[in-house]
Amino acid sequence: MAMSTDSNLVTFVPDILQMGIESFAQEHTKARTHIRRELRIHWWNKKGIKGEMDFSKLTETQFTDAASYLVLWKYALPQLTNWVEDDRFLKMIDFYKARYGEEFEAILRDGVEYDEDADNTVTDEEKKAIHHGRLIR
Repeated sequence: MAMSTDSNLVTFVPDILQMGIESFAQEHTKARTHIRRELRIHWWNKKGIKGEMDFSKLTETQFTDAASYLVLWKYALPQLTNWVEDDRFLKMIDFYKARYGEEFEAILRDGVEYDEDADNTVTDEEKKAIHHGRLIR
């Protein structure tokens, strides 16, 4: 299962599936792996939970937009560009790279939904944002 699908991409780029590539299913899987790695690097260690991260406890739908932006930026649009100046897809790559960074940071600041106690409910305490990039006294 992926955090995003081709239908999510169509929401952002309506004609993405009409440009010669019928599906980006593999790219969605890559995006999920990428986001999980980012969470381990930028969130898990700061959360203070012992052991390895259990990805089944994440609310993956929280990452749908981020995963869609990542697929567009890193995987889909590079396949469509011809890598010349003023290429439409090159501009879109930069745009979606920025959107991905903004969305991922917003999720970290808002709080990652992680059901630590596995009771099928993410409480406010479990979602509590990690103070990121600033000193708290």
